[in-house]
Amino acid sequence: MQYDCKTIPMIKVQVGRNGSIESLCNTCLCRDCTNPIECKKISIMGITYSSRVFVRGNEPSCVVECSGFII
Repeated sequence: MQYDCKTIPMIKVQVGRNGSIESLCNTCLCRDCTNPIECKKISIMGITYSSRVFVRGNEPSCVVECSGFII
């Protein structure tokens, strides 16, 4: 099932105080999600992160809100 998600392009993501950026998809346990989520390596300020991100075309985005998010 495709859920409504609010995303921010990784190019525009701001680094928090602790220096980490985390998409909701990294901790989501929803089994029936069919959104285009892929595991990608992202470099932010020279630090490489492996993260599950929402991908549209060639642009990865960080998921900040999702109607199907389950902890």
